[in-house]
Amino acid sequence: MRQYYGALNAIGGLSGYGRYMISPIDPCRNPAPIDPIYRGPCPPNPDGTDFEDVYAYFYQDGIFSVTAASPAVTTEEGVLFRRAELNSVGILSDEGIIKEKTRILIVDPGVYVVSYRIDVPEESAIDTTFALLYNREIIAGTARYVNKAENAGQTSAGATAIISVDSSGAELILGSTDTFTLTPGLYDSLASLTIFSIA
Repeated sequence: MRQYYGALNAIGGLSGYGRYMISPIDPCRNPAPIDPIYRGPCPPNPDGTDFEDVYAYFYQDGIFSVTAASPAVTTEEGVLFRRAELNSVGILSDEGIIKEKTRILIVDPGVYVVSYRIDVPEESAIDTTFALLYNREIIAGTARYVNKAENAGQTSAGATAIISVDSSGAELILGSTDTFTLTPGLYDSLASLTIFSIA
């Protein structure tokens, strides 16, 4: 019998549904007290992947561009978004997320925080709307219009949202309504996308 029991949350309290608590009748823990920290031969989550965290961080290394040849999707409202590709993986959980060039597949159901950021260098000109698309529809609150002339100062755009993914999974796309080419300075990364499960 499994007993769900609070794991420490970000503010130091106990959440209502922890992942790693085993009831005292578990032979691997009995007669030891219930303890959320792995201190012995039995793993905190003996069922394997049932409660694994799912996370990913993607970023752009080098020139960031969307061209007329980039794959595109059209929303139900008729808005065409060209799909941006982030070419580098900072970190990716062992399962739950699959990256396929210009789209990301979330295959584990749950609740996720998704966030993106675009940095436009001072020398670059751009006139487009960025958005995160969930199953080819704009995630509410993530569309950002960016209009900047060349040598008009640096600017950035980004958004964060919470999405719920059911057992059918989800396709996530970082889209742009127009084409552009951004060239980074030394050590700059011009775009990033973060995904992590919270429930």
